[in-house]
Amino acid sequence: MKERVLPSIDEVLFAMSEEPLGMGEEAKVFKIHTNPNYTVRVSNVAPDLEELSQKLYDEKFTPQKDIFAGRNYAQSVAYWGTDKDDPTNALVTINLYSPGFSMEIHKPGRKMPSSEEAMMKTLTLSKAVLNMPDSAIDQIYDDLHFLSSREYSIDVGNCGLFSNTGNILYSAVSKEFRIIDIQPFIRNRVGIPQNHTKGFNTPLFLARGLIPGAYGYAEEHSKYPTLIDYRTEIVHKIVSGAQRNKINDVGGYLRGDMSAMSNYWQIQLDKMHIPEKYAQGFIKDLSQIEQEHRYRLFRHHEPLVRVAGRSMYS
Repeated sequence: MKERVLPSIDEVLFAMSEEPLGMGEEAKVFKIHTNPNYTVRVSNVAPDLEELSQKLYDEKFTPQKDIFAGRNYAQSVAYWGTDKDDPTNALVTINLYSPGFSMEIHKPGRKMPSSEEAMMKTLTLSKAVLNMPDSAIDQIYDDLHFLSSREYSIDVGNCGLFSNTGNILYSAVSKEFRIIDIQPFIRNRVGIPQNHTKGFNTPLFLARGLIPGAYGYAEEHSKYPTLIDYRTEIVHKIVSGAQRNKINDVGGYLRGDMSAMSNYWQIQLDKMHIPEKYAQGFIKDLSQIEQEHRYRLFRHHEPLVRVAGRSMYS
């Protein structure tokens, strides 16, 4: 495998002096324009730029081994400033750049859009998701299979209540979806089965990450006919993809058998006002999927050092 040529400290610091590419509750991400295959992710509790400048020249970055067989989840490739209590948590990481557009309706740190603005964005992004080919859905399901085999999961927010649409990028150019935020499996938490095999890598949580605006402005937008039509079609694409790729909702962080998972789906479909005549068909199709284990389980790899989140399930 060709050795990566990482950005220099000067390039990293220059990137950090520019406007961030994105920002959230836990970190800011900066594009390294002089070395565009990479970004730098900086924890919100990291030292300021002046102090970092001195430290990074003295202490350098530590390379991160590739544990994902060349796949791009915008994961770290080098890190600095690890936590002595948690050596997998760093203050600054150099990450792979993943092209695409965030499907978030409201981005952290920016003004909350009005209901009308949010509806316009929601309709536009929903239509874009609908226009993605089945191959894009198949690829993201393949990523879920692969991540489970490496005991990593798509990341979530609000203690696992939803998959952040900002963590899945949409590219109209390459006709792909890309997962850009992942976390190692959690096992030693109250309410999480220790023997789970999927984390959040299930159709239910994928759906939550591919339906723009589903969990913001819920009441204002929930009965808009065109939006309901779009969402019904998106759910159909997600369910059909789950059938083609043989992945179901059992065996993840949520406890329960197929009947319990059906109840979770019913709640989510009700919230989005998916017509009952379609909802029941979706749930029936999901409940009949037999799980495929596409990739061999691979447990013995180095941990991924990252700028970790601070929410319960990060």
